[in-house]
Parts: sequence; C-alpha cells; structure tokens
Amino acid sequence: MNKKINVAVDGTASSGKSSVMNIVAKNLGFKFIDTGLMYRAFTKFCINEKIDFLNTNDILKKLEEFDCIYKDDEKIFVRNKDYTAYLSDYDVTKNISYISVVPKVREKMVEMQKQMALCGGVIMVGRDITTVVLPEADIKLYFDCSPEVRAKRRFLQNQKNNIEPNVYEDILDGVIKRDLADKGRSVGALKIAKDAIVIDTSNMTLEEVINSIENKINNYL
Repeated sequence: MNKKINVAVDGTASSGKSSVMNIVAKNLGFKFIDTGLMYRAFTKFCINEKIDFLNTNDILKKLEEFDCIYKDDEKIFVRNKDYTAYLSDYDVTKNISYISVVPKVREKMVEMQKQMALCGGVIMVGRDITTVVLPEADIKLYFDCSPEVRAKRRFLQNQKNNIEPNVYEDILDGVIKRDLADKGRSVGALKIAKDAIVIDTSNMTLEEVINSIENKINNYL
C-alpha cells in the first residue's frame, strides 16, 4: 500500500461486506475492523458481569469500564482478555439487541471507532461508518443485494452446516423484516452516503466482487 487511506463500508445485512472486505484487507495490507463485533464484545462483557439487560443504568455503568482492542491477528480483546471465541455465542446473539438500541452505547462505539482509524490504513465495516464514523473516508462503499439472493445464500449455508430449521421462505421473510427495521431505526438507520460507491452483489461471484473493489482501491492509490 503506497499511502495509508481509510475505506468505509456499510450496507444491507448479509450482503457479503464483511467476508469480502476481510479478504480485500488481507490482499492489500489494510487493517480490517468489523465494528459489529464491538457490540458483540460489549454484550459478552455485560453477560460476564451478570448485569440486568432491562436496566439501562446497569448497561451504562459497564460501558464506562469497557475497552476494546483489535489485534493484528483479528482477535478482539476486552480489558486484556481474548473475547474472539465467544462473539457468536447464543447468549450474545440473544441479548445484543438490548445493547445496540442504547444511544450512549452507540456514541461510545463511534468514538472508539474514530480513534481506531486515526492513523489510516483501515478498512472499517459496519453501520454508520460511511455517514457518521468516517464521513471523510477516502473511499466509501455501500454493499447491496436482493433479499431473495441473500436468503438463498443463507439457506445454502445453513444446509451446508446442517443448521435447522432451514426454510427458505422463513429466511426471506426475516431478511425483508431486518431491512425494514434497519432503515427505520431512530438511531443508526441504514443510509447510503451521497458519495458512496454502491456495490450490488446480487449477480456477482465472490471473486468478481473482490476484484472490482481491489481495482477501485488500487486506482485510488
């Protein structure tokens, strides 16, 4: 990488942004940060501290103690403890919604994310990244994909991993509802930045998406 630029990435759920940009980051020598994992890490931290998720004051008290560091080997540490293996735990997925809707939690996360990108050389993926966290990013990307294609991809992935129940129509319904919820949030609503490059992955292979984005970044460099 000739110069340290920042690449900000947002987009619809399950559109491939994290998996694609992780590969791009490795190929081009960027540090990859999936900001959604920060919310998962904080949720797990709160679980370990045995807080009441229905009590916002409890959440805010733990927020004051929370710090999060991304290591170069893609591990996430909270207060010097490796949380990486716990981020997909059932109890995290079950309780993360209590965390993500608290405005002060989002404020703290945004502040931390801005600090992580200060030195450049970062590909950052997540909600608000192109509009709030890194509005001055050198390159902004917005991933999109039709609900039908996203549902089919998830269905095939579930099938491969023997995950049940696995009904395509139910998955599609969930994807559509998630899109509506994401776009209708009072805080952190899904938006396309005016200067973002929209990447529609509906009819593209993984390799095609990666090549397209790497070409855009290399042309900028």
